[in-house]
Amino acid sequence: MLKGSALEAAYYRFLGKYLVPCCIFLRLKPDHLSLFGVVFGLGAGVCFVFSPFWGGMLTIIAGLFDTLDGALARELDQTKSRGAFLDSVLDRYSELFILVGIWGYFQRLGSATLLINLTIFLILFGGLMVSYTRARAESLNALCQVGLFQRAERIISIGLAGMVNSLVNFTARANEEALLGQDAVLVVVLILLAVGTNLTALWRLFHVFNQFRS
Repeated sequence: MLKGSALEAAYYRFLGKYLVPCCIFLRLKPDHLSLFGVVFGLGAGVCFVFSPFWGGMLTIIAGLFDTLDGALARELDQTKSRGAFLDSVLDRYSELFILVGIWGYFQRLGSATLLINLTIFLILFGGLMVSYTRARAESLNALCQVGLFQRAERIISIGLAGMVNSLVNFTARANEEALLGQDAVLVVVLILLAVGTNLTALWRLFHVFNQFRS
């Protein structure tokens, strides 16, 4: 959804104009930013257990580092296979930490129902398959960037859901007639991600299959 859009182009212009020069001034390398990303991902997972608001905030920051490392690598002309491989692996760990943290949040509250457990499992499974289908397709020289729930969309959705969810929870506690109950925002976004990631993986499967068939 964001890939190739005007919003993505504006975002990378912002990185190139403001944040990349700061990284160069601080003598940071792309690998440093990749490591920062997984550290913030781990922090987001821990924070999610106790406070979805701060978990969501750190998730957004982790996503920022995830895109900033690539922008810095292109600026420094250091787009090497080793760095790309490291970045991809650390991204998977970061996303895993975040989702485990969300699961821990529901466990702590005693509301980790079968629906919640199944939903988080499906997000993990779908997210891995979205990444795998693209990696496997590109290893066979096929284009595979279709889909609405790529990593950027997942990270933004989870980050915003964590922050908005906390605000809605506060409103629900203060107003018994509130339309949305406790954790309704987070649950709805998780269900959308569970469905969307797996549909995106299937979309990519048929997209690549059709390329080879033609």
